[in-house]
Amino acid sequence: MVVVTLTDCPPKLRGDLTKWLMEINTGVYVGKVSARIREMLWTRICEHLSQGRATMVYSTNNEQGMEFCVHNSSWKPVDFDGLQLVMRPEQARRETKARASRAEVQQMLIKKKQSQTYKERQEGYVVIDLETTGLNSSSDEIIELAAIRIINHKIADQLEILVKAEKGVPKVITELTGITEEILEEKGMVLSSAIEKFCEFIGQSTIVGHNIAFDRSFLKEACRKTNRMNLKNPAKDTLDLARRRIDDIDDYKLHALADYFQIKVEEEHRALSDCITTFQVFEKLNEI
Repeated sequence: MVVVTLTDCPPKLRGDLTKWLMEINTGVYVGKVSARIREMLWTRICEHLSQGRATMVYSTNNEQGMEFCVHNSSWKPVDFDGLQLVMRPEQARRETKARASRAEVQQMLIKKKQSQTYKERQEGYVVIDLETTGLNSSSDEIIELAAIRIINHKIADQLEILVKAEKGVPKVITELTGITEEILEEKGMVLSSAIEKFCEFIGQSTIVGHNIAFDRSFLKEACRKTNRMNLKNPAKDTLDLARRRIDDIDDYKLHALADYFQIKVEEEHRALSDCITTFQVFEKLNEI
């Protein structure tokens, strides 16, 4: 079960939410969706809700029986000995914030945007991609992780990690990627070490991916298995951007978009190569 509450929800975002959830009151949406859809909806909420506030609560198999996310809120989730709690701001701070005029709020938003733009220009963003043994994050495994850091529209650093598979690699995946069980056994890292290195590389940067909800669902499951906090980085999805900005193609797969923009793909279905292709597609989409 998923419950979402929103304030100042734009019509387009409301349309996206009502495709999957039922609006039972103004700004309150309820439904039962897969983890992949839930992550996709939260990503869209964070991308399109610029001034309003959002809260998502969903059931999960932890001690509390639930997890929650907040966006644009002064109440912040904190981890307390494995329990997810909420830290509320001091009363004086809330009262001061409540007295802020419309002009002051507007000025704060402008400064925040300018600060974020400067930060992104200095720190860039990170493009990520995974190769997995299947499509189900609960039963399938990550076998390759890759990330590239982009600063000033150029690749500044990169990371590529093979991950040992406990359940083996299906033949169809080997045919698709060229990754065999022997390669993973010889060159792969255990999941806990791979995720630690991957998360350290990403840091707090904005992440970019193609159908990034898929990647995030596997990363969330990997973090759960390795007792790590789930990634909360802001994210941008080239699949979503392409659907909103390009209307003269029928196929929005990564390599179809690469063909559309006349981008040369060095190697298909490998994480690092797909990161580079995603980066190039993302840059082209931002020019539209």
